[in-house]
Amino acid sequence: MTDPPGDTRPTALSPRPKGRENAKDTFCRNVTIYGHCRYEEKGCAFNHDGAKGNPSTAKATPIATDSAKKRFNVDSPSFTPASLAVNGNQTKPKATGISPKFANAAPFKPKVAGLGSRPASTAPSSTSSTKGYNPNAPEWTAPDAQEYLPPSYNNAIPPGSFQPDQNGDSLSTVFDHYTPTPSNQPAAQPQINPYAQEGSTMGSRAYFQSSANYPQQLQHHLYAALPPHRELSQPNQRTARDFFIPENLRQNLARKSEATRMTIPNSTLPPTIAHYHSLVPLVNNSQKTNTLFGYQSQAYKAESNLDGRFYCLRRLQGYRVNEASSEHAIRNIQPNWKRVKNGNVVSVHLAFTNSGFGDSSLIYVTDFHPLAETLAQKHFASSHRYTNRYSTSHVPEETMWSYIVQIASALKGIHSAGLAARVIDATKILLTDEGRIRLNACGILDVIQADAPQALVDLQRLDLHLFGKLLLALGTNNTAQHNQTEALQLFSRSYSPRMKQVTSWLLERIPPRPNDSIDSFLLQITSEMASTFDGTLHQNDALSSHLGIELENARMVRLNIKMSMVLERPEYKDDPHWAAHGTRECIRLFRDYVFHQVDGQGRPSTDLGHILGCLNRLDAGSEEKIMLTTRDEETVIVVSYKEIKAALEGAFVDLCRRA
Repeated sequence: MTDPPGDTRPTALSPRPKGRENAKDTFCRNVTIYGHCRYEEKGCAFNHDGAKGNPSTAKATPIATDSAKKRFNVDSPSFTPASLAVNGNQTKPKATGISPKFANAAPFKPKVAGLGSRPASTAPSSTSSTKGYNPNAPEWTAPDAQEYLPPSYNNAIPPGSFQPDQNGDSLSTVFDHYTPTPSNQPAAQPQINPYAQEGSTMGSRAYFQSSANYPQQLQHHLYAALPPHRELSQPNQRTARDFFIPENLRQNLARKSEATRMTIPNSTLPPTIAHYHSLVPLVNNSQKTNTLFGYQSQAYKAESNLDGRFYCLRRLQGYRVNEASSEHAIRNIQPNWKRVKNGNVVSVHLAFTNSGFGDSSLIYVTDFHPLAETLAQKHFASSHRYTNRYSTSHVPEETMWSYIVQIASALKGIHSAGLAARVIDATKILLTDEGRIRLNACGILDVIQADAPQALVDLQRLDLHLFGKLLLALGTNNTAQHNQTEALQLFSRSYSPRMKQVTSWLLERIPPRPNDSIDSFLLQITSEMASTFDGTLHQNDALSSHLGIELENARMVRLNIKMSMVLERPEYKDDPHWAAHGTRECIRLFRDYVFHQVDGQGRPSTDLGHILGCLNRLDAGSEEKIMLTTRDEETVIVVSYKEIKAALEGAFVDLCRRA
């Protein structure tokens, strides 16, 4: 077909070939695609009126529709049936239009406020849409949907440990199946444990203890002091000691540890006494005393072969068991005093006779408190050379009340167990820590004076009288009180009338009076007990704060142990699977980044804050990225702390498998 003469329009400008009779009834595709047709004014033969030609917006009349169906179009697409015949049965076509039954349907009333229209992805299938409408069906009620909770961090599979299960379903070991909880029960929120290591690895079980769940993520700065807080200071005033316990407390603990492990070379003491060995005298031989027990006594530190702990052995030289009552009293020491569990009484474990020192001796075994001193050494060491003269120095009243409350607590525990201390002397009361005292040598007189038994009530009243004599000696700084009335007058000059009244009450227990007991005495010092208890709580807060500073030091040690065991192993230097490449090279470069830093002049850097910060971030598996450089400065690696932690854990697990 040729163009009519005089037609100057180019044929290439028309979007569709010309000569089609139904072109005026066909909607132009340019309008559908671009929104307009640039050839509308240049002779485009297609329809550009959306109200007439667009099938999506216009409603075709029945006549036009029938004519369009009857007219044959060679360019129309091939016919594709909606459903194929199965076994010769043709499926019934879907009903079009709205059934007349829906005219009497009740209006839709949603039961859940704010419930929007159902999304297209959750719309009912075509099978359900063909069902007829039932006006007698109950109204639809939306169920309460349970919010989805992701699986806990503890159930995550560590990197490199993913393996399919026996059934071949590998995803079942990674993802937890969602199981909704009933609507009447609150959903349990998952607790994240940032300290928990991978439980499926053998190295984590060997080096990290199990930890409880923690409510929040691990922070990088683990050295956060607990209250009570110290005085406010500027950031530039903080030093390295702020990351650790106070120096005086550290030195005190170090000295106690040194005193516990101290030994004497070439000692002349017996190598063993029963199952105790490594005896070390606690006082000089010139300090042996025989005023309280009637025998010379000496204390030794010894280690037990049974449990490896250290004990104090008090030896009464020259003691012999003459009667059956003494032997019975020795055997009853352990069961009787085992019932006394008081913080102000030195625990008694055992009593026995032994001839290891070359003679018959009574050995009395108690707990060992290193660097403990007696009240006599603390307060009477600098007393006047003449013991019958009173010294002007005295113990502070606050300290005296603390001693009174603690000794009363010890006597309460002893008397409640049906026993009596019988020894309340300044030379036998230990000062184990600052302001902390313990009654020592309790029960020795029960063995020595077993042949002359006394009533328990009289012995307990004697404890109260000895208690009063101790307070009078501490208040006057004089152990020899020949005149009690004169000593009380001097005592009243230094202390309050309240303390004088308490001391006088204790001294008047001899001769005994009715209803004299430690319970009656405790009722008189209730206000002082509250003050002492408050001071103990403050001291406990301070120790807890110091302990919180040292909270994560053990984890830093474990990280260093892992890196030291993984890196540069000589037995695997020729092993291609253990060579310094890949993950192990990353660990080695991280070690240089942490411990081998240098400044701009090439001098070693000893920044403790940098080391602690890097190790804490590695322990937490932070997403923060760092740049690692090889020693020849030819290779640069950008890696995160989380990736380094996974590499270190994987290398350590591989090492444990080879072991």
